[in-house]
Amino acid sequence: MAGIDAPRLLTFALMVDSETTRLLCHWYGIAFAEEDHLFGWASALTFLHGGYGRVPLLYGGGLKLSGPRAVVDHFDPSAAPERRLLREGGEAAGVEADWSYYNGSLGLDVAIFAYFHLLAVRALMERVFAAPLPHHEARLSPRAFPLLRWVLTALLRLSPARAELAGQHIRTVFAATDRRLADERHFLMGPRLTLGDIAFAGASAPLLQPPGFGTLMPAIEAMPRPVCDLVLNLRASRTARYVERVYRTVIEIGASG
Repeated sequence: MAGIDAPRLLTFALMVDSETTRLLCHWYGIAFAEEDHLFGWASALTFLHGGYGRVPLLYGGGLKLSGPRAVVDHFDPSAAPERRLLREGGEAAGVEADWSYYNGSLGLDVAIFAYFHLLAVRALMERVFAAPLPHHEARLSPRAFPLLRWVLTALLRLSPARAELAGQHIRTVFAATDRRLADERHFLMGPRLTLGDIAFAGASAPLLQPPGFGTLMPAIEAMPRPVCDLVLNLRASRTARYVERVYRTVIEIGASG
């Protein structure tokens, strides 16, 4: 448990970058206290703590780190060699390519697909949005839901066509990763965890909901049929077992200090 002087992680809970940053903090052994806020208000609060509007923000104790990559760039150079997620030499480009593709492209596809279908089910998502919030924000959350749905729809340009294409992309990425892992390697680059593994796990976790996932989501069986069907398909893959292995490894390393 984080102490009173531990850094704070200011988040909007249901973001790929929020989950990715949680994983990074666990991996680097950073005890933190999470502060979840309403979408939009969370961005505004970052300015009060040395950020610039990007969520999540890890702050306190001299830290002002906006987004998961800032956390990596700050902590990785001084980490013990076995905890470094970046690589040098010939592997460096591959790790960076994985990071860019999974945190960027896959993360966006998951957000588009999930939000398009889930925002249509207000009864499910009101509870999910409100659950991690401070009491006064949780009381406002139901009234803010229509505005939040409109903002996310506009920012992600949600539409049936984009959701369908995103779902296809997700299936393609999982099939390609199944092939990449077919030689029984533990992680994307071999026996050691890299930043690409954290990126893939953080991006896919809202769908797979592996043990250790840090955000409340609706039960799979309660989700709209297109989401449920995709999740069940993905959970049967080699890649889903790999994501569970990433989570298990990160949590065990974090618990070891």
